[in-house]
Amino acid sequence: MTTRSALFRLLFWTMLGTMTVVGALSFFQFRGALQREIAGNLRFGATAMMQRIDTFLFSHVENMRVWRGIEVMQDIRVKDVDKRLSRFLSNLRAGQDKVYDALLCTDMQGRVVAASDASYIGGQAPGLSGWRTVPGQGLDTISVALSSDGQGTKAIVLRTAIPNAFGDGSIGYLYAFLDWRAVQDLLDGAVNRGSRGLLLVDRDGDVLGASSALRAKPELRQLHLKRWDLPAAGSTSYVHDGSGLGYGELLVGAATSGGSPPFEGLGWHTLMLEPTTVSYGPIWALLWAMVGVLLATLLAGLWISSRLADRIVAPIVSLTDFTRGFRQGQTSLPAKPSRATSEVDELHRAYTEMIQALEQSREQVVRAGKLAVVGEMAAIMAHEVRTPMGILRSSAQLLQREPDLDERQRELIGFIFSETERLNRLVTLLLECARPQPPQFMSHDVIEIVDSVIALLESRVERAGVTLSRQSDGGDVVLSCDREQFMQVFLNLILNALSFVGEGGRVRVSTHRDEDALWISVADDGPGVPPEFRQHVFDPFFSRREGGIGLGLTIVQQIVQAHGGTLSVGESAWGGASFNLCFKQQTPGT
Repeated sequence: MTTRSALFRLLFWTMLGTMTVVGALSFFQFRGALQREIAGNLRFGATAMMQRIDTFLFSHVENMRVWRGIEVMQDIRVKDVDKRLSRFLSNLRAGQDKVYDALLCTDMQGRVVAASDASYIGGQAPGLSGWRTVPGQGLDTISVALSSDGQGTKAIVLRTAIPNAFGDGSIGYLYAFLDWRAVQDLLDGAVNRGSRGLLLVDRDGDVLGASSALRAKPELRQLHLKRWDLPAAGSTSYVHDGSGLGYGELLVGAATSGGSPPFEGLGWHTLMLEPTTVSYGPIWALLWAMVGVLLATLLAGLWISSRLADRIVAPIVSLTDFTRGFRQGQTSLPAKPSRATSEVDELHRAYTEMIQALEQSREQVVRAGKLAVVGEMAAIMAHEVRTPMGILRSSAQLLQREPDLDERQRELIGFIFSETERLNRLVTLLLECARPQPPQFMSHDVIEIVDSVIALLESRVERAGVTLSRQSDGGDVVLSCDREQFMQVFLNLILNALSFVGEGGRVRVSTHRDEDALWISVADDGPGVPPEFRQHVFDPFFSRREGGIGLGLTIVQQIVQAHGGTLSVGESAWGGASFNLCFKQQTPGT
């Protein structure tokens, strides 16, 4: 498994699990809260509707109580011969804005004596069953029944006895037919959302009326709500199967008639209904929104994890590729990752330092190998060259003593002396490089050593037409070192500079001390050392000077390292070469 796929899986399942759990909890919490809110609203609507119906009935029951005591009602005894009672009933009906279908007065035998509609006069009172006496103080003589046809309830019929104003008992009955459409208008007006419906149910669970949306359903005619949770008093809310009305689940708010004192009601119920598919519509919309947010979050998370994986994995892959290349001889350092995390950046830094250390170790191994070769060569040359070279030099000295030598012969003998001396210096240089002498540390003034070297080279500098100078930041610069070896260092560096600068050139030795180290540099205005050669100028047998063997700078580096310093080459302020020596404050032997 790769780091990228591990990050993808971790982030995906973490975000998916978290969002699923949080989303599920939020969904059920929101659904419960929404259900309670809507159920409360339905319950309140059903209660308010029941109160309006109770008030509606009470007002008309009270009308019946008032009307039965009016004097004109006594015209029943004279059969309303002058039609005064009929006109009164007609005016009552007209004044009630057509709430009444009809108002009738009958005698004790049920024959209609007076009516708001003349077609009823002479007929019999309606034969209705199920009369119920309206409970309530002072209203015990008022009864209620429902008039219906094959299509449902048609009217609410109120009946009360008309007392005899001139004696005991009653002289007849007053009937009021309340138009059922008034009740339906109340039900329709209470439903302000098209998805809701209202049912008016009697105490036995039979449907008396419904709002317009429910009246249109054919299932309403066979609906019986006896098994529904109809509260004995007050109101309630619940979820119920709505298949009897052609719905799925319904959220129901139910209320029972509480009357309007002194009218105690008829025990009817109102039910306000709403399908849960509509009630939970907002929560389902929220669920889909949450799913959309989840998908968007997952996509964003995958994109973020991809970027994060790139920031973590790409540098590691780069280091892996570099390692393979390093094994095959690649020398360039791995590129620094851009916008990597601090841990990856630290890994890259440590890896780069390790590669640099390995490279330095490899260079040191190569250098040690070359120095080992130099040592073997020096030993062989010391054995094979110095003995015959000594014989040649002794022979040349003997020949030089002959009195009969001409100029040509003396010149040839001089060649022998100079070449044997050159060979002796070469062997000595090889021996110094292969077996350097350990330094004898003592405190010396570095500026005094530099001045001594400058004095030794003064004549050569004048012949070359070169300006050799020393620069210091003032004060004594004391360092624990081997004076002879330091003179050898400065001689090699200055001679190396003189060999590259032309007539009129400049060479300067400068010293500078800071809080941590002593810095010494030998700078010139010659052609300088190209960057591609700066890593090799201290290798044995590497030389850019004609006639050089490439051991001088190697010896200088060995001496500097033996004194605990470092030697590097750079570019001088004049554009030439600058060899820079650095010695820490605490040097060996102090």
